[in-house]
Amino acid sequence: MGLTDEFDGLLIDLDGVVWIGREPVPGSAEALRALLEAGKRLVCVTNNPGRLPIAYAERLRGLGVEVGEEQIVTAAMVVARLAGEAAGEGGTAFVIGGAALKEMVAATGARLLEGEKAWEADAVVVSGHRDFDYAELLAAKRALDGGARLFATSHDPTMPYPGGELPGTGAILAAVETASGRRAEIAGKPERHLFEMAIEAIRGSLQTDGVHKEPRDERLAMVGDRISSDIDGGRAAGLETVLVLSGTTSREEAEAADPAPDHVVADLAALLQ
Repeated sequence: MGLTDEFDGLLIDLDGVVWIGREPVPGSAEALRALLEAGKRLVCVTNNPGRLPIAYAERLRGLGVEVGEEQIVTAAMVVARLAGEAAGEGGTAFVIGGAALKEMVAATGARLLEGEKAWEADAVVVSGHRDFDYAELLAAKRALDGGARLFATSHDPTMPYPGGELPGTGAILAAVETASGRRAEIAGKPERHLFEMAIEAIRGSLQTDGVHKEPRDERLAMVGDRISSDIDGGRAAGLETVLVLSGTTSREEAEAADPAPDHVVADLAALLQ
């Protein structure tokens, strides 16, 4: 199994590692299947807020990778929880983001506000989406000027996409933070919240040779394509780190990183070599 022999469980990023846009990274699905067949515990993690966890699980199953919804941890899940807690019982939220993120925030019990009503929101949630406009920026600023708490799924400036990177959540968040003078609490990588949830998901069911291991004995690694989120965040969470070069980071950037990732490989398939 190559490098993966060193680990009991892996946190695996999706965008840039398993797929780029709609296209699977060559060999990624086969690698995931091999890891599962070898008994490795996998949790897929992503800062991308565009889908519900069940949709990510279904997409992976469509590639022949049999994972359950409980094996998916997204920044949208985490930010929804943070915003719901901040809004409190009967509280309100304004969400800059897509339908999936709005659904998750609403599921916490927070009442979603739109338009000028959003100026009175208790919490503002920011994520990347293609319909971001000045009206949303204005509503966020007014709510934050009024004392709302600010949360974001990530501060990733871009996301991998065939033909060239797309602006990410960080680009939109920069506008909101600049307009309001406020700084967001980040739910996703590299901050601790997403890693804590993902590690708990692994520890809840990690089995090696049929025997549950104590947390101190588990060997866990973060596999991702971005140094500033995947690698730095994994290191801060106490995980070993594996950088793949199939996404946003070049080999030159990987070699220049200080501190460097623990391991650098071409792609997910190379983990097994």
